[in-house]
Amino acid sequence: MLDSNVMTSLLIKYDGFLTCIAVSVLRQIEDGNPKIERKIIDFLKGKMFPVPLDRVIEYLQKIPPESVRDRVVEYLRDMHATLMDMVVFVGAEGSRQLIYLPMIRIMEDEDHADRALAMATLCCFDFPEAVNRLARVFSDLSSEMRWVTIVILKKRWDEKFVPIFLKALEDKDPEVVRVAILAMSRATVPAAREPIKKLLYSPSEIIVLSAIRSLVELGAPDVLDELRGLFEKTDSHKVRATIASAFGDLECDGTLDFLRECLSAPDARVRANAVMALKKKHDKLGSLPRDIIDRIIELKKDQDHRVQADCVQALWSMGLTDNASDIEKLLLSSNELNRSSGAYLCGKLKLFQLKKQLENLTADPSWTVRKMSAIALLGFGESGRAVLKQLMEYGTSDQQIVSAFAVGLTDDPSAIEKLIEQSRSGSEMAEMATSLLLRLAKPVI
Repeated sequence: MLDSNVMTSLLIKYDGFLTCIAVSVLRQIEDGNPKIERKIIDFLKGKMFPVPLDRVIEYLQKIPPESVRDRVVEYLRDMHATLMDMVVFVGAEGSRQLIYLPMIRIMEDEDHADRALAMATLCCFDFPEAVNRLARVFSDLSSEMRWVTIVILKKRWDEKFVPIFLKALEDKDPEVVRVAILAMSRATVPAAREPIKKLLYSPSEIIVLSAIRSLVELGAPDVLDELRGLFEKTDSHKVRATIASAFGDLECDGTLDFLRECLSAPDARVRANAVMALKKKHDKLGSLPRDIIDRIIELKKDQDHRVQADCVQALWSMGLTDNASDIEKLLLSSNELNRSSGAYLCGKLKLFQLKKQLENLTADPSWTVRKMSAIALLGFGESGRAVLKQLMEYGTSDQQIVSAFAVGLTDDPSAIEKLIEQSRSGSEMAEMATSLLLRLAKPVI
């Protein structure tokens, strides 16, 4: 199974591939095309991204291994999007062949280390031969190359990639299978369901979780009995909680009875997910049996903070809005997870009467609470943005950074600039700013 170090090294490898293509284009262009030349040079100098690759690698080496995959995928896709945009730019200012030809040469060289990357990139354009070749050699690629090609193709989804995804479903590496499952959830061909259903019984938890989510997206009501059986047999809390969530999206008989049982499950995650699944049912049906609503009201006193918060949110959406005092208690709790849940609800339910408390929580000792409070302020629209912009300029250093992150989620250039400035400052807050900036990072084209 691919580990975090291998995934991180793929960024370096992909950067090398992009550099190779950029240099090839630079060598081909004529002196009379300064626009393309300037764009390629900017790319080679690393000006396309707000965070240099070496800082990205440094950051990835410091975060928990289980968090690396999602960050690597995000950055890989941003790097790939940059290449796609470069193809369009070069095509508009000159000829796409300037970029296509170097990749075609790499694809035709069976011994080239970047052959898989070239094939995957050409697959994203009108190159059926690249699709055919990748399908033929996919199983012979290294596990990291199988993974990165599937990540790229999933983002640039096309039905013509289905034969590659089907091969990937049989891969020996769970990470490759996981991405293929998620990709196949978009397939319209009937053949997509059966191979995914078989994966419900995989020994790999990440494969099972992905298979459950995919079958729900495919709209497969015939899996209800299988999911109930899996819920009873599995030892995985995550699998049971994911099944509880799935029943909120399945439209068939028996889902309400199952979710009613889940409200009394020993695992808090199952209880919380069942509450939110029942919220979805209420949104669709317009009502729920009285005993279910009464049980959700009881669960407002649950020992778990997430169960409490989800109950308040669900009841609010059902029209039972006398819960403001419960949310205020969460905001004042000595438990940081309770405060974070309360902040989330303030933004989700747009509780303007608690906006000042939310602003105060942007200075909370807990980073989790500060971040959730800043994001929740966005839920108040322009008035919330105004508070955040004020904190960006005049708040404490903690408030400035977390407010810049929240405002940056709206693509506000001043917030991005604030994070870039802090990231390069060398101060003790630089690490945090870099981390946040990476979550917002987009190619600069």
